Parts: sequence; structure tokens; C-alpha cells
Amino acid sequence: MAFFVEFVENVLDYMSQIEGLTDEDRATIVDGMIEELSRDADRFLALYSLTHESLCFRYEYAHVVQPTIFNFDFVVDTKDSAMGVVRVAYVECRVETST
Repeated sequence: MAFFVEFVENVLDYMSQIEGLTDEDRATIVDGMIEELSRDADRFLALYSLTHESLCFRYEYAHVVQPTIFNFDFVVDTKDSAMGVVRVAYVECRVETST
């Protein structure tokens, strides 16, 4: 089943404030997430559920802009997955710079 992927406004706001990412980088990240989550959200829920029988799962995504790696930790809510919708509800980002 293909899912429709939504992002809560706070997630998009957080991502817009990350220094070192261009608008193109942000679009690439969102597009990549939509592609993967729309296809595999049910698999991620089975593998990375926050707790036993949780309707939320953890989803990690890395984006590289040499020499920086942006490591994103997202929480995705699947409570509306029966209607074909999953929602990216939370995000944190760790930034690593290789020297």
C-alpha cells in the first residue's frame, strides 16, 4: 500500500532553521523521505516501533553536503495509516563535519 506522507508544521519549521542546508537540500530530504515512507512505512513500523504495539516509529535519514553530514532522527505517526496517511511528527538533527 502506498501511503500519503504529511509533515507537521513544527517539523518543517525546524528543518527551515538548520544552518548549512539550502532550500534545494531541504526539498531533496523531504522528497527522499516521501519516496521511502510512502512505500515502506508499514515495514519501518514493524522494525523501529518506539515501544511494543506503538503506532509511532523512529526513522533516520542522513543528508551529506560535503564536508557536513546532517543526521536526522524523525518520529512518524501511523495512527491514520488505515486511511493511507502517515505523519512526520517530530525531528532532531545532529550535524557532523569531517575534517
